Amino acid sequence: MEERNEVRGPAAVASMSPREAYRAAKESGAVIVDMRPGHEVSYRVFDVPEVVCIPRSEIAARAGELPGERLLIVADSVGLHSRAAAEVLSAAGLGPVASLTGGMVDWERDGLPVRKDPDFELRGQCGCKLRSRKS
Repeated sequence: MEERNEVRGPAAVASMSPREAYRAAKESGAVIVDMRPGHEVSYRVFDVPEVVCIPRSEIAARAGELPGERLLIVADSVGLHSRAAAEVLSAAGLGPVASLTGGMVDWERDGLPVRKDPDFELRGQCGCKLRSRKS
């Protein structure tokens, strides 16, 4: 059995488009690792067979909770932080690991399935005014 603590490095991290990621999740059993903050995950979730939500600040500490030999596709809101988190998982010996380009924004823009809870959907004109409809 292979040890999980071998360092693979950033070179082992691929980039995947939303369509490639969706196909991998549906057909090959890839896991989406959603690292968006809780307030974003509570109303809008990637609609694929397996999604694991781990906030960005906990990726390194909780890497052991992820399946080691399945493709892990790390996603955030817009693809800004997913590559760095994917590199952490790769260095922890997990993998293969990929970063979702464009995050949830491009996923939705491509018309891929998303589960939404309208009671928690955010509203407002700018990021500083976003709040849930329940607040």
